[in-house]
Amino acid sequence: MIESNPQLNKEVPQSKKIASMGKMSVRIINELYSPIDAVNRFINLALQSLDDDSQSRQFLIESKKGIRKTSTLLKRLNDCVKKIEKETREIVAIND
Repeated sequence: MIESNPQLNKEVPQSKKIASMGKMSVRIINELYSPIDAVNRFINLALQSLDDDSQSRQFLIESKKGIRKTSTLLKRLNDCVKKIEKETREIVAIND
């Protein structure tokens, strides 16, 4: 017979809560990708219609760099959250 571990009994609900928060975070991150992609597409369209030496083009290029950086950060956050979610699921599976 396996003895009950009080510390383990406290950690399982916390792990489940963390896993749930991870799933919600992944959904939010995925929802942020769509508007970022739309802004990136809009910038690309606007860049096609501007002269190479215009100030507006330079502003759009800087905006594109910011959008790219934001997208990269979201991808890193998404990867991190998925890793945490996976590890938490493993902990919960071991303790169930």
